[in-house]
Amino acid sequence: MNATLAVADLAAAVAEGVACGATVVVPPQATPNGRRAVLRHPHGVVYEYVGPGK
Repeated sequence: MNATLAVADLAAAVAEGVACGATVVVPPQATPNGRRAVLRHPHGVVYEYVGPGK
């Protein structure tokens, strides 16, 4: 992973990433500290997105 990004709305961040050509490596899932997803962007960088649990 190249970076971890905190977002207010994980579902929206994943949807926007996919719309821009990112591939979901790890789909949104619950963790002890909220929710997370991992996306590989078209330029090859992999980002972990974390957001509040719901």
